[in-house]
Amino acid sequence: MWKFGRRAAVSVTQQQVLEKLAGVTSPRGVALTNANVLSPITVSDGKVFFSINVDAAEARAWESVRAQAESAVRAIPGVTAAMIALTAE
Repeated sequence: MWKFGRRAAVSVTQQQVLEKLAGVTSPRGVALTNANVLSPITVSDGKVFFSINVDAAEARAWESVRAQAESAVRAIPGVTAAMIALTAE
C-alpha cells in the first residue's frame, strides 16, 4: 500500500533477523547465529542494529561476513536501515 509516496510500515522482528542471519556462514563454517559472536539485536522502527564481536586476530576474515549479514538484514521487508558493526578485541 502506498500513502503519500511512502511504503506502509511493516513490522520487523528479532526473529526475522535471526532467521536471515542463520543463512550467513562464519569463517569457522557455522551459521552466524551459532558462532557466539552476536551482540543483542535491536530492532526499532524498521532499523536494525547489532555487532559482531570477534578476536582481533580474526577481524579481517570476518569483514566479508559482516557485509553479508548487513545485506541479508537489509533484504527483510520493512527494514529501512541496518547498522552492523564489526568489533575486534
